[in-house]
Amino acid sequence: MIHPCTTVRSVSEQIGIGVFATAFIPRGTIIVVRDAYDLCLTRQEFQELPPLMRRNMETYMYHDHQGNLIMSWDHARYMNHSCNSNTLMTDYNLEIAVQDIQPGEEITTDYGLLNVQEPYALLCGCRNCRTRLRTDDLERFADSWDQSILDSLLQLNQVLQPLESILSSTERKRLEELQQKPQRYSSVRNLQWPRPEP
Repeated sequence: MIHPCTTVRSVSEQIGIGVFATAFIPRGTIIVVRDAYDLCLTRQEFQELPPLMRRNMETYMYHDHQGNLIMSWDHARYMNHSCNSNTLMTDYNLEIAVQDIQPGEEITTDYGLLNVQEPYALLCGCRNCRTRLRTDDLERFADSWDQSILDSLLQLNQVLQPLESILSSTERKRLEELQQKPQRYSSVRNLQWPRPEP
């Protein structure tokens, strides 16, 4: 489920639609929680769908660390990529704001965390754009993403969290423990699928 202070609107003719903040959202705010209503298909289940359905759904899906294809049930699936994204996916079944997000600002994520299976050109046009999404982006940028995520997760108790009640008891416990023991942070490397060869 996505943060309630968000809406969908047009970005550009080239990009299409995106998700925008309708109010100020401070760094450390949970933006998206993966919940029981998100669609989760095994790769086999996905392949058994009619081709037309697969083509239309694939744009909005990502692979989790087990190789399942996930699609959010709400407008979280319309979040666009930015190489300087203001949110990042974590290994806590949530996406966290890693920057303050102003009212009217587009809420973006980094597709490098979504286990893409083929490289493709990026259209974000942001400063320091990588121009191409690569299949090894997660490994290449894990250290910097981890630092941004950890710093932001440690702000969880300092800001309003409208999605806190959506968190599973397991994730809530992990996040509470993290506030006391930051050294137990779970790296985004744990999101990677398929796992790299040892």
